[in-house]
Amino acid sequence: MTDNISSDFKRTYDIADISRYFDRKSGNTNPETYAVYYEVDSAINSSEAPIRVLGLTIALCIEGEGEVGIGIKKYKFCKNCLMLLNPNQYVHSLYSKSPVKIKAIGCNLEMIESIMPKISGFLPLIIHNPIESISQLSEENSIDIQEYMRIIGDKLKAVNSPLKKTKVSNLIQALLCEIIEKHYVSKDGVEKPKSRKEEILSNFIIEVLQNFRVERSVAFYADKLCVTPKHLSAVAKDITGHTASELIDHYVIMEAKIMLAETALTIQEISNKLNFANQSFFGKYFKHLTGYSPSEFRKMASMQSQ
Repeated sequence: MTDNISSDFKRTYDIADISRYFDRKSGNTNPETYAVYYEVDSAINSSEAPIRVLGLTIALCIEGEGEVGIGIKKYKFCKNCLMLLNPNQYVHSLYSKSPVKIKAIGCNLEMIESIMPKISGFLPLIIHNPIESISQLSEENSIDIQEYMRIIGDKLKAVNSPLKKTKVSNLIQALLCEIIEKHYVSKDGVEKPKSRKEEILSNFIIEVLQNFRVERSVAFYADKLCVTPKHLSAVAKDITGHTASELIDHYVIMEAKIMLAETALTIQEISNKLNFANQSFFGKYFKHLTGYSPSEFRKMASMQSQ
């Protein structure tokens, strides 16, 4: 009999939360808070209310198939699919018809910040670009990634030592290099430079993540990036299939859903926190983009968690 992952995953998590959840399921103990290795071997059925992990998660599907919403998109995943969940990204609508086997490595923001300067200029793009969330690996590449994960998991379970964290950090760095190489290095071994459009999109997403709670104007972000609003929207549309405004709306709506589902804040308080002029405007905005009023969504999320 398999366990369903459901209402336990309906809020904001850090890596320590993830570790405690899977330790409870497996009976193992992972004392570290900076990184975690875990495995999913169950059916998955989460609610529509999004979750958010405050760290980077690298997950690899070993068996089975399912669907998951990551950021603005919904994806199908299956055997040998690599899933990259970037810091503060929203995950929603996670589902599988039957048990799946997934191996995953997670690390907190502090570790990511220590690794980022060592991996050229590619990591900011790969962890913020929506088009890189899921990719299909060859069997050979999948086996390579699994071996990295196994070694990292073994090091995390090892007895504490002065160099333990450094070893884990370096192994995660090596794992990310493998992933970056797959996406950004050509077959002849030459690094593929980021295009100007990719740089604009990467920097735009970073700015949105920092400012969407107080600023929803495309012009604001365009000014930050020294481009015109029209050009910014054209770049976003070309790479993601969504305009700059749609991407901003996505982050606002996901944040609103989390607050409606996981907090006792009133709708007026949520409206204030997201910098809407008033509750009425927030309600119309939310319903236009989701099909539900804020109160209807809160009721639905509450029923799904029971």
